[in-house]
Amino acid sequence: MNLVINFEQLVPAWQSLQSVIPVHHIDSELEYDQVTMLLNSLLDVVRDDSQHPLYSLVAVIGDLIEAYEIDHEPLDAF
Repeated sequence: MNLVINFEQLVPAWQSLQSVIPVHHIDSELEYDQVTMLLNSLLDVVRDDSQHPLYSLVAVIGDLIEAYEIDHEPLDAF
């Protein structure tokens, strides 16, 4: 299967999404807190409805949070 991407449509769609919610790599504790609040708000709406149109967005936001937590997890002192 070949994926055909129309970048002329993708760029404005991505910019539009970015103007509504912060969907990007988390770089600071402040961004982490903001994205965590976003996830909680999404979960209030989506709950566990896998058919909800925003269900995959919940997964993406969750993945961003998990990546930040893994990168910033304190190392155990030995």
